[in-house]
Amino acid sequence: MAKILRSAAALCALALVTACSSGSQGPAEMPVPPAEVPVDDTADPTTADGIFTAAQADRGEALFRSTCSECHDSADWTETGFKGRWEDQSVYQLWYYVNERMPYDDPWSLSRQQTTDVLTYIFRLNGLPAGNTELATDDDSIDDYWIAWSPSLP
Repeated sequence: MAKILRSAAALCALALVTACSSGSQGPAEMPVPPAEVPVDDTADPTTADGIFTAAQADRGEALFRSTCSECHDSADWTETGFKGRWEDQSVYQLWYYVNERMPYDDPWSLSRQQTTDVLTYIFRLNGLPAGNTELATDDDSIDDYWIAWSPSLP
């Protein structure tokens, strides 16, 4: 048994000497900086990307004042609870919610354009930027965007 232990100890010592002697004796290599992370150009667009025009939000504001303000204050749409409920949801989900339930006394009475315009007014109320292209009214186009109340950081 002693002979086996001495052989094992000798083998371990030989492995240690071999490992230490194979290291580089020259100057330490400079670390290589990490490669820059590429920007993901395929990320889904959000409401923070300017997905509506100022004119569209103006139309939405006029409709809000003439129809929605009978039951809602504009502050209803900027509260933390409202924003938290819709953050990271599809724009279409909020669009459908408004279209299906408003106005209270006559749901489904707003046209697709009116619902979209009011929605863009809600976005503007929350400080989201206008862009150069109106938010379309068809389901597929509206569903392309996600709700983000503030721009994402790079």
